[in-house]
Amino acid sequence: MKKRKEILSQPSMKLFVMLCGYFLTSYILYTACQMVRFQHCLMFVQIVSLSLPMIVYFLTLKKETSKKTSIILLSTYLILLVVLPFIYTRTYDLTIDGNSYHKTAIAFIKNGWNPLYEKSTEFQKKNPDVVPIDKKTKTDLWIEHYPKATWISSAIMYDMTGSIESGKSITLIFSIMLFIISYNCLQMILSRGWAVAFSILVVLNPITLSQIFTYYVDSIMGICFAMELLLLFLVNPMEKQNKFLWIAIAGVCTIFTNLKYTGLLCSGVIAAVFYFYWLLKYRKEKQFWLRFRNITFHFTVVFTIAIFFVGASSYVKNTIDHRNPLYPIIGEDKVDIITTMQPKKFNQLSMIEKFGWSLFSKTENVTYTSGDPEVKWPIKVYRSEIEELVAPDVRIAGFGPLFALGVIVSMIVFIISLIIFIKHEKQNIKYITLPLIAIITSMILVGENWWARYVPQFYLLIVGTMILAVYLSKYWKHKRYPQGAAIVIAAIMILNASCFSYAMKSSISSFIAIRKDLNEMYYMDNLKLKLGTEGLYGYYYNLKDRNIQYQVVEKIEQDEIRYMYSWRFEVEKNETVSKTN
Repeated sequence: MKKRKEILSQPSMKLFVMLCGYFLTSYILYTACQMVRFQHCLMFVQIVSLSLPMIVYFLTLKKETSKKTSIILLSTYLILLVVLPFIYTRTYDLTIDGNSYHKTAIAFIKNGWNPLYEKSTEFQKKNPDVVPIDKKTKTDLWIEHYPKATWISSAIMYDMTGSIESGKSITLIFSIMLFIISYNCLQMILSRGWAVAFSILVVLNPITLSQIFTYYVDSIMGICFAMELLLLFLVNPMEKQNKFLWIAIAGVCTIFTNLKYTGLLCSGVIAAVFYFYWLLKYRKEKQFWLRFRNITFHFTVVFTIAIFFVGASSYVKNTIDHRNPLYPIIGEDKVDIITTMQPKKFNQLSMIEKFGWSLFSKTENVTYTSGDPEVKWPIKVYRSEIEELVAPDVRIAGFGPLFALGVIVSMIVFIISLIIFIKHEKQNIKYITLPLIAIITSMILVGENWWARYVPQFYLLIVGTMILAVYLSKYWKHKRYPQGAAIVIAAIMILNASCFSYAMKSSISSFIAIRKDLNEMYYMDNLKLKLGTEGLYGYYYNLKDRNIQYQVVEKIEQDEIRYMYSWRFEVEKNETVSKTN
C-alpha cells in the first residue's frame, strides 16, 4: 500500500509526468511557432519536446532513482515517442472519418499549414504537396474549426517517420499512460495483483479496442477522462501544491480540451466537480482562502493554456470569426451531424429511451435509412454482432454484445457495495460520488449518449464497481463473495472484449494485404485509379508517402476494375511495370 504523497516519486509515475510534459510542451511550442509564423517547425518542436522532459528529469526527478531504473525509464520514454510511431507505419486507417478529415488535417499541418492565420482552401492553392480539398465535401469546415491536439501530435510524428499512419500510435501511448496512473493509484488501496488486473481492465475499454488502429479520438477521450479524475484525486488543496502533479494535470487537460468539443465539456465538468467539492469541504479551514486562491490560480493557468493558447486555432478563432467558440456544431448555423446517423425511430424518443434502446439491443450499425434496433437478451451473442465490431463507430450497442449483461450485474453489485461503504467508510464517500457525478453529468450534457463512442466514460462505472467490491471485501466475513462478484463482472468484460478480437485480427490481415498492394502499385506503369467515395483524401497520402505515381480518372470500366488497398479504391487493371523490382 502506498500513500498519496509517495505516488509521484514512483519511477513509472515519473515516466507518466514526462509523457504529459512532452505533449504539453509540443502543443505550446507548436502554437507559439504558428503565432510568429514559423512555418516548417515540426522537427524543431519534436526535438525540443522530446529533450525538455529528459532534461527536467536529470535536474529534478532523477533523485532517489537508481541508474538502472533511469536507463529503463528513459528508454521506455523514447521507445514510446520515437520507435512506436515507426511501428504504426505498418498499420492503416481505412475509416471514412480517418481518410476524409483526420488525415487531411494532419497532412496540411505537416506541410506547413498555419491554422491560426490561413484558410485550408487558400493554403492548398500554394502548396503542391497537399491533395486539394473539394469545397462540397465540407472537409475544410471540419479541419479549420475543430480542435487540433491529435492532429498536431500526428503531424509531428508524420514529419519524423514519413508516414501519415504513424500518428495513430498516440492511442496506444495514452493507453499505457492510463495503465501507469491507474496502477499507482490503485496500489494505495489494493494489493499489487488486483491493482494490475484492474489497471488492465480499465485500459480495455471497448471504445479503445475498436479504435486502436484508427484516427478516431473517442478512445482518447475516455482515457483522458479517467486520467483527469485520478490526477485530481491526488490533489490536496490544503497542502503545498506539487508542481509536477500540476504539469501532468495541465498536459492531460490540454489534450482533453483540444481533442473535440465534448472534450472541453467533459474536462470542465470534472474540474468543476472537484473544485466545488473542495470549496464546500474546506471552506471553514484555517488559511482556506489563501490555499484556495492558489488552487484557483492553478486551474486558471491550466485552462487558459488549454483553451486560449493551444485552442486558439479553434475556440478563439471560431469566436472571432463566427462569434461561436463551438462552431459549426452548435448555434444558428450549426451543421447537423446526428440525424442521419441515428435510427429513424430515435426521432420520437427521449434521451433516456434512446440510451436504453441502444444499450439493450443487438450490436449493429443501424442508421436513419436501415431499420430499427433489435432488442435481445443481454446474455446472447450473435455472430453478426461480432462482425459489426469491425467498424470503429458502431451506432447501436457499440460497447459490445455482452456489455449490457455487465451493466446489469454491476448495478446489483454496486448497490450492495454502496450500502456497505456507507456503513463503514462514509467519510470517504467522495471516492464514489465525485466520479459518479462527473460521469453522469457529462453523459447527460453530451446529449447523444446512445452512441457508445460519444460516452466512453460510461465504461468506468463498471470498472469502478469491481474495484469497490474488492476494496470492501475486508468488511466481509467471507472475502470470496465480493471478490467473486468482481471476478464475474471481469469475466463478462473480458469475454466482451474478446468479441473485438475478430475485428483486430481482420485489421491485421488487411494491413498485410495493403502493404502487398502498395508494393505492387509502386511498380505499376501508368497507374490509373478512382475512389468510390468522394472526399477520402487520406488514401492519396498513403500513395504519396510510398512515392507511388498515379493518375486519378473519372471512370473505370466495370470489367477493368481491380480493387487494391481498399474496396473503395478502384484501380484499372495493368500488368506492365516501369521499375526494376
